[in-house]
Amino acid sequence: MVQKVFIENLQMETQTVFNQNGNINIYPCGFEAGQHIVSGGDRASQKGRMVTEDDGTSHFRAYAKDSGSRYNTLFRTAHGEVKETLENVIFQLRFPKRMGKALIESLFREETDEQAAFIKTRQTETQW
Repeated sequence: MVQKVFIENLQMETQTVFNQNGNINIYPCGFEAGQHIVSGGDRASQKGRMVTEDDGTSHFRAYAKDSGSRYNTLFRTAHGEVKETLENVIFQLRFPKRMGKALIESLFREETDEQAAFIKTRQTETQW
């Protein structure tokens, strides 16, 4: 079932502000005041991708809701994981700063060695 974000397909005249930091703010023109366009409430929060062309033409595409994770976890260490997407293998480690440099340095070596050992267990012709 497709979730309705807006009550219908509609067009609205707007003023758009493109900020240097990448933020984009869209405001209805004054003569559009009083419309209620959000389905099921007074605000919609959407996740998606916005692409803006050099001339200001912009397109927002909402991500599919509840479509599952884009990552498949292959292996975990105490502070990291090896995961995959359709196109990449991702090695990730996170250490709390409170551990201090010496402990982080030691754990980094250990856990990268664990991740390397995991890779060695994969077949030579692995098609991730």
